Amino acid sequence: MARIAVLGLRKERQTVVSILHDLNAVQLEPLSKDVAALLRNERDDDTYRQVSDQLLRMKALKTVLPPISATQCQRFGSVGQLLEGTKSIDIDSKVASLEREKDALLTQFKETENHMKLVEEFSFFPEDFNVLQLSSAHSYFGRVDQKNTAGFKQALNVHGQDVFLYSKEEKDTTRIILVTFPNFPPHALSTVIQEYSVKLEAVPKLKGKAAELSQSLKNKQNEITQKINEIDKQLAEISKDNYVNIICLEEQLEIENKKLEVVDNLGVTSDSFALEGWIPKSKVSQLKDSFNQHSNGTLLFELETDENPPTLFGNPKRFRLFEAFIRFYSLPSGKEFDPTLIFGTLFPIFYGLMIGDFGYGLVILLVCRWVIRRVEGGKRNFNIMPTPLRKFALTILKPRQMVKLAKAMTPGAIIAMGLGFVFNLYFGFHPNVYLFSYLNTALGMHLPASGAFFDPITGLRKLLLISGYIGLGMVTFGLILGILNTIREGEKKHAIGKAGWLLFGWGVVLTGLALLHHQHVNPIHHIEGVGYVGLMLAGIGLMFYGEGVRAIMELPSIVSHILSYTRLVGILLASVILADVIDFIFIKTLHHSIPFVILGVIIVFIGHIFNIIIGVFEPGIQGARLVYVEFFSKFYHGNGKPFRPFGTARKYTYDQYELKAKE
Repeated sequence: MARIAVLGLRKERQTVVSILHDLNAVQLEPLSKDVAALLRNERDDDTYRQVSDQLLRMKALKTVLPPISATQCQRFGSVGQLLEGTKSIDIDSKVASLEREKDALLTQFKETENHMKLVEEFSFFPEDFNVLQLSSAHSYFGRVDQKNTAGFKQALNVHGQDVFLYSKEEKDTTRIILVTFPNFPPHALSTVIQEYSVKLEAVPKLKGKAAELSQSLKNKQNEITQKINEIDKQLAEISKDNYVNIICLEEQLEIENKKLEVVDNLGVTSDSFALEGWIPKSKVSQLKDSFNQHSNGTLLFELETDENPPTLFGNPKRFRLFEAFIRFYSLPSGKEFDPTLIFGTLFPIFYGLMIGDFGYGLVILLVCRWVIRRVEGGKRNFNIMPTPLRKFALTILKPRQMVKLAKAMTPGAIIAMGLGFVFNLYFGFHPNVYLFSYLNTALGMHLPASGAFFDPITGLRKLLLISGYIGLGMVTFGLILGILNTIREGEKKHAIGKAGWLLFGWGVVLTGLALLHHQHVNPIHHIEGVGYVGLMLAGIGLMFYGEGVRAIMELPSIVSHILSYTRLVGILLASVILADVIDFIFIKTLHHSIPFVILGVIIVFIGHIFNIIIGVFEPGIQGARLVYVEFFSKFYHGNGKPFRPFGTARKYTYDQYELKAKE
């Protein structure tokens, strides 16, 4: 990443900003303080106002008109050409008139719909609804719970002739038509309504009996619908002629709005301008060529700076999905080593090793591919999943995040299937015994009679030893990367401290291995012991010199980080034993009556589902933790700033200068 400064003629600033936008490879930064003190800002308020006004206008038209898919893109050579294009869209008054008429009709439609519901609900009233429109009384439609009906009626009867009640009782609710006359005290009505939880609404102006009124309202609703459809047809005709132009203009206006914001914040003098930013070093020559081709007198300078640059990932396509895991931990700083490739390689291996069962790996693989196809195929409903599980998944993860997680787990599931074949584990069962027996007999092969090339139970000691070697390798690799980073950053004392950690760790491991193999480690009597103790003491001395007393206090952490990798075997072993217990119970039930067999089937199904769910979460969490904590802590600092280039993803318009970033 290079820090650059661009100097040019003031009249070329719009062209230069357009080139930067279309290249989409420069993150613009505020001018350095000493440069900014010599320059000023100048805002083109008139152009900015015109672009903003037209942008709001295009957005409003786009909202009203029915959408039409755009099959062609447009190119606008300048702001003037763009503003001329907006003048060709002369449909504002027509669209506004149709929209007002449509809004009024929709209001009428909703009102008519509400009246129809009321008429249907209170169709038990035998008279013309118009009789409820009294100048000397108030009429209400209401509802009251069945249990409160008797008390409500009794409370109203206290006032005798001052109230009229017409009701129809149903299972749970009583629907009422209530008419109150002037002598009925308003406070008494409100008291009764509140006491008996009555819901009242004023009777609208309706004429006719229920049956004829219902038909009349239905006819009115159909008439309103026809008018709305006619307006929609007119809007569709307008949209057919103008919608594509509108969305193209809107997109370009959005872009020009961003450009003008940049132009207005440039540092300028009477004849020149200046700007600064960050750009990938691979793009510098392309930007220079673009300036030479499309602008006059524009110069680009690479600046020397100690400032930490923004971070731009540059990983192969298949590893880019793992960048999200690095961002989750912490974005690497611009001068720091990007560990995405390491994470993308190690995480699937750790994940697959901790599952270690062909059947579990196959289920996880199929679920991952299903999630990917559902989301990327546009079918984002997961109704096949149980509702609680679906709600839980959508609460913690968005569909796009589910896809990333599924793609990250896919290689791990494939590794789990391969290891499951090696371990002879298929949902805890061992079918390789029969397969290998047949192959040995029929083809004369010499495959293991047990069906397993390696048994994780009987070979537990060897697996633990292998996991220890993995831990030693990971911690060593992390410390070597840490030494290289600190040397590059000029922090020699920290590099010496990390070298001390490395020596001490190897000294402890070699001593432990010697004890496991019953070798002598006494430095007084054996030269090997001198070497082991010498490594540890040398490591402690270098740590003390490089990092002080704090490092000495953390001596046990290097051992714990190495031994932490034995969790790879621990989680695998827990899964294998749980699967074996589930299968054992299932097989035992087969020798009993049918109810026990059914119970066994339920146990084996639920048990393996439970084990698979554990296999999805626990290896994923622990696999990531082994990389984050035990590995990254040796060399990785993070706290980087994301690289945000100035540019826009276009859908309906072409780049002004047809600049394409080189891959």
